[in-house]
Amino acid sequence: MKRFRQWILSGMAVLAVSALTLEILSAIVIESDVVPAEVPNYRLPGSRPFWVDSNPYFGMWHPANAEYVHTKSCFSVLYQSNSYGARDSERSIESANRRVIVIGDSFIEGYGLEKQHRTTDLLEAETGLEHLNFATSGHFGPTQYFLLYKHLAKRFRHDAVIISLLPDNDFADDDPELGKSSFADQYRPYFIKTDNGYRLDYKNKNQLGVSEKQSRREKRRFFGRFLRNFTYSVNLINYVKALLEYQQESTEPNRDKKQIYSGFRDFTADQIKRLEYVLGQFFAEIGDRPVIVMVIPRTNDLAALPEGTTRFVQKLNEMTKPFANVSVLDLQQEFRRTGGWQKAYRKCDDHWSPAGAAMAAEQILQHPGYQKFLNSN
Repeated sequence: MKRFRQWILSGMAVLAVSALTLEILSAIVIESDVVPAEVPNYRLPGSRPFWVDSNPYFGMWHPANAEYVHTKSCFSVLYQSNSYGARDSERSIESANRRVIVIGDSFIEGYGLEKQHRTTDLLEAETGLEHLNFATSGHFGPTQYFLLYKHLAKRFRHDAVIISLLPDNDFADDDPELGKSSFADQYRPYFIKTDNGYRLDYKNKNQLGVSEKQSRREKRRFFGRFLRNFTYSVNLINYVKALLEYQQESTEPNRDKKQIYSGFRDFTADQIKRLEYVLGQFFAEIGDRPVIVMVIPRTNDLAALPEGTTRFVQKLNEMTKPFANVSVLDLQQEFRRTGGWQKAYRKCDDHWSPAGAAMAAEQILQHPGYQKFLNSN
């Protein structure tokens, strides 16, 4: 037994020295910029959900006045919500100054981005006009955009609206048939097709609020996020792993672009009809204020699609043509035109990097509809 205890102690000593050596070497290569992995921020990660099916009108939202440290292999970011649950600065209901409401999902919320790097904050810094960010992650689709605007964002005096669409998952997010399997335990609103048009319906009404499943999931993720926030070595390992996976995907042989899903191309007739109805309701609620509908691509869209106007954007242009105050900004085309779109996306989760959010802000600033709004009295 004595020899066995000595063997155990020796093994533990070897492991401790190895772990310490790996940590020191990882710190050296990361701090010297040899490897652009995340630096530990020494913050305790969030242990309570930041995205909760809590709003009775539109479902997914954030707790008010909350903080949450979101950690993945290529970022660790502090999120803060204001008194009405938006991940944004505190805003007043009334304002004598011109303001823009921005609605969307994770790309607009700034998933994985520090607040100052988000598209809305860049626009605000450039123009001096408040851009109120009403966006959230959590499979948030066009029906929810509309209901969020109607029941919350519209209360804040504003002069223009930017609606962000993400074809990659917006059709699935709004499809009640897909929702039966994809969101079977999530409180969600859907427009259900009827003989006379569409009716609003809410699924999984007993799931309104923080579910036990969400709480358990956050607790399971806590330890991994803790290691990322407090060690160099785990961040180095995660960076190398993500880089290898990214390279494998990008060099996959015989990859048929037609088989890569793209919401710019692969939507159904029912899905596009539902979107047309939702946008019609949305535009009626906004009234005569200027509106920009911004279409966001993901890397699968940019990899799979040829250059030029896509089937989805053609349909969108047809939908918006009757509305003189509405214009469309197709970031898929603009990202291609400006080049270097690969740097716009994180390698670990396919959301915008700071460079991507800045590219989007630049395209908005140059858009004729936005310029017309800026130059109007």
